Amino acid sequence: MRYLPKFLEGEPLPCGYLEPINPYVDPPVCNFNLGALLDYAEKQGKKCWDLTKEEVAQFRTFNKNNN
Repeated sequence: MRYLPKFLEGEPLPCGYLEPINPYVDPPVCNFNLGALLDYAEKQGKKCWDLTKEEVAQFRTFNKNNN
């Protein structure tokens, strides 16, 4: 079984989360500032999948309600 990131625990999985990556199709838009998220995780001494929902939410680049 695949490891589920801490910030997804108790949440419904995003559509296609467990599907294999198709290199011939454009990936979905990323709604997070990944550079800042990874920098934050490193400064906290964590891997990005060990961050909590609250920690990850700081790096959203859109309002969840305006999906």
